[in-house]
Amino acid sequence: MVGNGINEVHAECQLRVRLVSEAMLFNSVTVRLDDMTQTTFLSPLFDFFMDGIAAIIPCPKENVFIFNVQDDTDVEAKILNVSFSVRRPDSRDPDNYYPPHYLQERVYLNRAILARLANVQVLPFDDNLCVREPCVNFEQCLSVLKFGNASGFISSDTLLFRPIYPVNTFACRCPHGFTGMKHKYECDTEVNLCYSSPCGQNGTCIRKEGGYTCICREGFTGKG
Repeated sequence: MVGNGINEVHAECQLRVRLVSEAMLFNSVTVRLDDMTQTTFLSPLFDFFMDGIAAIIPCPKENVFIFNVQDDTDVEAKILNVSFSVRRPDSRDPDNYYPPHYLQERVYLNRAILARLANVQVLPFDDNLCVREPCVNFEQCLSVLKFGNASGFISSDTLLFRPIYPVNTFACRCPHGFTGMKHKYECDTEVNLCYSSPCGQNGTCIRKEGGYTCICREGFTGKG
């Protein structure tokens, strides 16, 4: 409240503090917006963009976390990179987020809807570091973000925002059913998934690449 003794002006300020965890970064994607600047995006498009993401995932708006708003300095055009993650609404685990490939798929399939709801022009996803196939032994390559550094505040007429500037990198994951004999990331050893007796006492476990099959004894049946 501000007053001069005669007139008073009231305004509401909302303070939101969000811890950016490793899980949030690892399960995030970066959307590229054409002909967009930081200031223009913050007011009023910031809320429109969150509404649009919540609509196409779909999920509650409060499950969408934007942590990076950064101009793309590698191109001459005015392109804005917006990084976000989305927490699963059906989980009690605060660090259970939708995986990046799911977010990319939802954005790709619903680009026109997101553009209309958020009043932005969404560009195709940029080529990632996995294009050059850096992982060995049939590992799955994931393009991920890791913490770089905190930046200064950016602002508009109605919003003050402090992003973090993550680093684009990649992570290698073994295919299902494989691990490393000496190092986990080598993926040179097949795991015997029948070792834990997943079929129970009335079934026979048959190994196969990347999994197993249960053969029930006569007179028994089951799921899986």
